[in-house]
Amino acid sequence: MFSIPSMAQPRNIKEGLYKAEDLNLSPDATHTIQNDSTKEYAFIMIFDSNQIAQQLMQLNPNSGAYILTPLQPGYQLLVVTNDELIIN
Repeated sequence: MFSIPSMAQPRNIKEGLYKAEDLNLSPDATHTIQNDSTKEYAFIMIFDSNQIAQQLMQLNPNSGAYILTPLQPGYQLLVVTNDELIIN
């Protein structure tokens, strides 16, 4: 019997503060984030478990996909936007 691993489904997230555990993303995988809004900018900031900033990004409207810092347990993701972002 063969098993074929399935690709993670893209997830839309809105403005807010998210715990890495709530996003249910594997800490060992590479994840991307993208802004597919046609007019809204977005800002994201990733904090480690000591509240030290690990990544800060401004995503332009219709941005490409950018690689996120691996979201380890205890990390938090702050999203500021008037639309939604896509995490893969």
